[in-house]
Amino acid sequence: MVVKRFIECGKQTKQMLKEFEQAQKKDSSEYAALSRKMAVLSEIQGYIYHGDWTRESSREKYIALVRSKWDYKLIAERYQTTRESLDVFATRQDKRLQRTIGGALDLIEIGNIEEGLARFYADSGTLSKQEFTYSMRDLLPAAEKKDSLTVSDCPEEVEVLRSICRSNVQEWLSDADYEKLAYLMFLLETDDPAYQQQKRELVAEIVKKDR
Repeated sequence: MVVKRFIECGKQTKQMLKEFEQAQKKDSSEYAALSRKMAVLSEIQGYIYHGDWTRESSREKYIALVRSKWDYKLIAERYQTTRESLDVFATRQDKRLQRTIGGALDLIEIGNIEEGLARFYADSGTLSKQEFTYSMRDLLPAAEKKDSLTVSDCPEEVEVLRSICRSNVQEWLSDADYEKLAYLMFLLETDDPAYQQQKRELVAEIVKKDR
């Protein structure tokens, strides 16, 4: 089952991080790579536990089974079903997850972390939801009074705000070909199997440029 593979991958990564910490090698490139791997796995875990890869009621039942460490008897009694029916249900849900995280996990397990993340975004359809549905204000920190600072202390931060100002973003977009942008947004949001390879290529390019 893909979710068991995913859980095992997470356990192994946590153990390796712990070993590096005990050996006081937190400054090593290997530790940085493992930390990045753990961050990507955590993002995928959030999707497994809270994403729209299946109906909410089905997801809750499946996660209950995962958290019970596959105690089919317990979960069958809780949801008033039979062991056989629960087994069929679990197999069906695992196939759904295989379609959305299986390819990504294959890449992550062999060390291709960024490629795996791009594959996850493409197969799950979460990139467009995560990157294009928030307003810029949602991405900025909450307002906080700081009497120790002045505007002149924050030149780089002012530049960030200038770059994401609505009028500047609109001016930036005006230089783009809207027909091409519409096509790319279609690729990001479509579930049509005929376009999945192009979608993966696009997501890989977006993620690569963001890292």
